[in-house]
Amino acid sequence: MNEPQPDAAGSGAAGAPAPAARGGRRSARRASGGRAAPRVSTAAGTVTMQARVDAGFARELEADAAVLGLRSASELVREGLRLVHKQARELAMAASYDEFYAGKPAPVSEVTAALWPE
Repeated sequence: MNEPQPDAAGSGAAGAPAPAARGGRRSARRASGGRAAPRVSTAAGTVTMQARVDAGFARELEADAAVLGLRSASELVREGLRLVHKQARELAMAASYDEFYAGKPAPVSEVTAALWPE
């Protein structure tokens, strides 16, 4: 499931060390001491998001991908990100309901009350 990584900068000879390795700019992660934000380009139609995982977990994920019919690491990561996004949207919606109803239960419609009396 390994896929070649395209040269994001589009410059330099093949196999040339990255700018940080040549003493250039430090990565956003190392410079800030925290997590680097995903690189987002408004001009590009896609962005690259990466994660480093333990080798054992990677093997488990490859088996999971096969069960799900995902053919590449990119498909696996995209599916995982879709699930994270879905969960975040659901949690945001629940929080908005709680805020709107001030923590009280949402009112029950007459039809629902008739179908499921308490």
